[in-house]
Amino acid sequence: MDSNVSIRVMEKSDLERCADLFLKVFNASPWFDEWQSAGQVQQYLLEFMDNPVFVGYVIERNQALLGACFGHTKSWYSGREYHVHEYYIDTGLQRSGLGSALMNYIKDDLISKNIHCMVLLTEKELPAEEFYKKQGFQVKQDLIFMYNKL
Repeated sequence: MDSNVSIRVMEKSDLERCADLFLKVFNASPWFDEWQSAGQVQQYLLEFMDNPVFVGYVIERNQALLGACFGHTKSWYSGREYHVHEYYIDTGLQRSGLGSALMNYIKDDLISKNIHCMVLLTEKELPAEEFYKKQGFQVKQDLIFMYNKL
């Protein structure tokens, strides 16, 4: 990894830069979300940050944001878990090893905090699915995702 790259726990002051990058990444291929503004994304991400068990991470190069992870811890009968809600690397830098570097940092940090498991949702058959599998994530065959559109 580039010696100018640093990874650290996220701070509230990172919100604006995280929202700008989020908008760039998720409104583009392969996601094609339809976020209307950075302000809308800031509100969405702030709702994660305001959670008392929020833990987020950023990866930077020379103070330029390259990627981020938004998640929270959760107590469970088998111990504490970390639930990833958003995980992204700048579109032009994907497949460069930055996502793996960020994930490895997160895993080490969680282990140091006695957190035994990471959980996330992603869409099938998109590059993210293969990335997470390479990072050691497995598909849980006995769960289904359900929703009720009101």
